[in-house]
Amino acid sequence: MTDSPESAFHAYIRAFETLDPEAALPFYHLPCMFIAPQGVFVAPDSDTARALLSQLMEQLRSQSYRRTEVVGLTVRQLSPDLASCAGTFVRFNTSGEEITRLGFAYTMRNAGSWKIIVAVVYESVAA
Repeated sequence: MTDSPESAFHAYIRAFETLDPEAALPFYHLPCMFIAPQGVFVAPDSDTARALLSQLMEQLRSQSYRRTEVVGLTVRQLSPDLASCAGTFVRFNTSGEEITRLGFAYTMRNAGSWKIIVAVVYESVAA
């Protein structure tokens, strides 16, 4: 399932779309770091990561979030056990309308399976 950074990333997106923190949590290497327009957040343990995911997912739930489309995904192998995934998240609500567009750069580590160690999301610069 997570034999490559790209397959792990796509599996994570499917888990995230459930808006269930427990489904997304196994895709994070702990400790991990989140960098977003709202600030920098370190998750030293699963309780902290769960709380951060819950907060984000609740916000998306309030916007009637349904799914994420990944645009322009680039995966770069940095070393045998380190990779980066970057591109744009386009999030849609249950009516199929776009609710947000965010750039992302995730650093992933293979420690038996590929997991996110740093998740950076940022407001996309208009083309």
